[in-house]
Amino acid sequence: MSIPLKSKLEKEFLLKISRMKPVIKPTVPHRHAGYHELIFLSKGAGSHTIGDEKFDVIPNTGYYLGLSEVHCWDFSKIPDGYVILFKEEVLSQYPNAFNSLFQLTKTFEIGDTNEHIFPLLETFHKEYKNGSSLEVLSAHLNLLIITTLNLPSSAPKLDSTVIDQLALFKRLINEHFTHLKNVQDYADLMKIPVRKLNSICKATLNTNAREIIKERILIEAKNSLTHTSSQVSEIAYALNFTDSSNFVKFFKQQTNLTPLEYRSKIKV
Repeated sequence: MSIPLKSKLEKEFLLKISRMKPVIKPTVPHRHAGYHELIFLSKGAGSHTIGDEKFDVIPNTGYYLGLSEVHCWDFSKIPDGYVILFKEEVLSQYPNAFNSLFQLTKTFEIGDTNEHIFPLLETFHKEYKNGSSLEVLSAHLNLLIITTLNLPSSAPKLDSTVIDQLALFKRLINEHFTHLKNVQDYADLMKIPVRKLNSICKATLNTNAREIIKERILIEAKNSLTHTSSQVSEIAYALNFTDSSNFVKFFKQQTNLTPLEYRSKIKV
């Protein structure tokens, strides 16, 4: 069993903004097909599970979901707010905004509804409904991202050159983590020395490149253990481990649990 892949953004479109559906039916854990998602809630209650983390849904909260994030909703009160779906190409004229997205945590506080974010969203939504050009809509998305990054609850600001390099590293990992697991491979793709790549990771995330690669592999392993019924051997194969025992060893080193112990724990 694999994690369902949903596509709410038609292939020919690069961007969509809509109001949250006023329903409280739980959703099945799923990924999104080839696009990023920003969610801004002004009303609602319940829970939002992203990967293996469950967050309480409270008003004036935002969420960022990257290309590979697995998530599901379980509302107990009707939600209200906005959902923005966008492919990477839509921000081609705004590389700083796109590369800075990784600074956003999975969930972040928006603040009072009478502040900047929701008026921006209302205008953005009206422009979309009125059929404004992609150029105009891209500018609205850029402004929204920059404004979100400047919220008090957002991550500290980093040097733009370092941000660009780390964003590239993270994109490459997302594309290749199942078959490229060595830091040297990514340094070669980026055309920089391993020492430089490690210094970038240290300056931005206070860790080294190897740990970031392992974190991405672990996220995928947890997603499969949490949201599918796949056997450990099947997960090990999908992640290109030489055998199940090596996968179990890797997983236990990272979590102090075997994959089956982890699955039992999260099912409780």
